[in-house]
Amino acid sequence: MKNKNPFEALLDEKCNDNVIFTNDKGEQIEFEQYALINLNGEQYAILKPINLGLDDDILIAYNIYVDGANYELIEVEDDLLLDEIYEEYKKLSKNK
Repeated sequence: MKNKNPFEALLDEKCNDNVIFTNDKGEQIEFEQYALINLNGEQYAILKPINLGLDDDILIAYNIYVDGANYELIEVEDDLLLDEIYEEYKKLSKNK
């Protein structure tokens, strides 16, 4: 990540490095970046958790909430929104 905070790395479309975030319990979680999606004026990150012991095919969509200089990842749980994000992800994947 070369001296970038994880949100800067995540929002940098040229950066494909894994990012490490600290959760509410103080645990560090490493993620592989899959996509940054802009949808309806919001930014979403599709990330694969590396060190949580989940299946290899698990991807998680997060809303990137920005409040001034503060950032927060909020897991998307709404099924309709997840479907929209996935459709955008498929479009991006086709264009690569």
